[in-house]
Amino acid sequence: MKKAWFIYAVIALAVIVFSFWDHIYPVKIIDVHRSTDSFGYDYIIVDHFPLTDRGRINWWLSQRDMLKKKYNIPSGRRFVLTVWDVGDGYLRDSPREDYFCFPDMKAEKNCIEKNELLEVTFRFPESNKIRFIVGGTRYIMNKKDGSMTKERY
Repeated sequence: MKKAWFIYAVIALAVIVFSFWDHIYPVKIIDVHRSTDSFGYDYIIVDHFPLTDRGRINWWLSQRDMLKKKYNIPSGRRFVLTVWDVGDGYLRDSPREDYFCFPDMKAEKNCIEKNELLEVTFRFPESNKIRFIVGGTRYIMNKKDGSMTKERY
């Protein structure tokens, strides 16, 4: 009997912690970059990104107006926006490691480990669909009615 109550208490605590995760560790935007070779490609470096697919998509939906006002991203009517994990911070490029580097930075340490958290794509405005890629799953949101479909990527 005591064992069952202990298990219920642990599950309840886990649910409470998971529910308040965004409040305990809010998303911190570390940096924003624009690709110098492709118009409409923007990159956000973050720390403490939401753990779930829904949390990641909801973060972008709730923050897109702030991102536009504060950082002017997305920068075009058509865009591809990628959110990267800051990991261990900026690193020096290495031929032995798989890094994503930012040529707009003049510093020697201008690369991060490739840990893509979210990609938001709006390439065909006439279709009125925004595509979200999280891991191996693609979500397509219809801008007219807000409906969302999920498919394997």
